[in-house]
Amino acid sequence: FNGVFLLGAALAALAGALMGPIVAVQVGMGEQILIPALVVLVIGGIGSVRGAFVAALLVGLVDTIGRAFLPMLLRATLPPATAADLGPLFAEVAMYALMVVVLIFRPSGLFSARA
Repeated sequence: FNGVFLLGAALAALAGALMGPIVAVQVGMGEQILIPALVVLVIGGIGSVRGAFVAALLVGLVDTIGRAFLPMLLRATLPPATAADLGPLFAEVAMYALMVVVLIFRPSGLFSARA
């Protein structure tokens, strides 16, 4: 376990050192991927690779379908500019709503590590 952690940390450090000069480094540059990754981890079940895979597919589908179809559905009741702005926001909320629904029915995630 320690060797794998050391290898992962070394690869992350190497990637940071190589990307630093190319991309502007900021404090919060990982937030856009870390929050959905945490949602995937919670939905799939902590410690379950199979659960993380299934949860990543579910979260990706919910987010993509929401971003594609929610603005179109919202145009029926809202002005087009407002619907275009609110559609992606509601798609992100749908991702968190999926997490809440899964946690209500399966508190340890879809595939817990103990199962």
